Amino acid sequence: MHYYRAKLQYDGTGYYGFQWQKDLPTIQGDFNQALSHLIAFPFSTMGASRTDSGVHAFVQYVKITTENEIPYGEVLGSLSQVLPAQIKCLELFPCEKSFRPTKDSEFKEYRYFFTNLIGVNCSERRFIANNPYLINFEAMKICVDAIVGTHDFHNFYSQGSNVTTTIREVSVCELMEINPQPLFSSSDLFRLPHDLTSCYQLRVGGNGFLKQMIRHLMTALWKVGNGRLTVEQFLCLLDGPKRTERLWKVAHPKGLFLYRIDYART
Repeated sequence: MHYYRAKLQYDGTGYYGFQWQKDLPTIQGDFNQALSHLIAFPFSTMGASRTDSGVHAFVQYVKITTENEIPYGEVLGSLSQVLPAQIKCLELFPCEKSFRPTKDSEFKEYRYFFTNLIGVNCSERRFIANNPYLINFEAMKICVDAIVGTHDFHNFYSQGSNVTTTIREVSVCELMEINPQPLFSSSDLFRLPHDLTSCYQLRVGGNGFLKQMIRHLMTALWKVGNGRLTVEQFLCLLDGPKRTERLWKVAHPKGLFLYRIDYART
């Protein structure tokens, strides 16, 4: 057997997440289909993260296992011709058999981008969400700081995935105002309106995340910002008992990016 590691970047708009699903458009499904045009023998793929429907990725890693050796340089050059415009393969190299894209990652970082404007045509904002309500950012930042550390995030995830524990360690959590243009212009895949020179970024990094955890945190922070949830209530949800009722809808996926994945050996 032969093993390769691909580095992908994608616009998740219109896709039902990364992982293959029968009769539904997925990133993995389209990537596999593109590979099948270039590789005439069996292969399998495994991604580093199961990004959800509509979520994007600046970086996603995929392990490819094949029965035969492939001319990876030639395949990398040809992938741009057969992949949909929303998916880019940036790198393709041989890797060790032992490489496990999901379990071997030491650090993952997600970023959620949003504006706080009234009267925005959200249909023109492909990669930036919007919260049109008045927001107290100082209150939000108190909660953002509290997220750093080890917590049981049982009140901040969606059920539907098999997990042995809902305890996660968050090493980085920051909320800041940025100019997104330099960040997004680093790739020709992501284009913003030219007049969008300011937005907010929630940056969260750690060793692993639960299903829709970032989007749950984003919605809860918005509720703190507009006064529907107090700082004390947020902290109780973070470190207190599990609530049985659903407290909010998760934030729209279009503002969320899988931004970075680090491995001990790259």
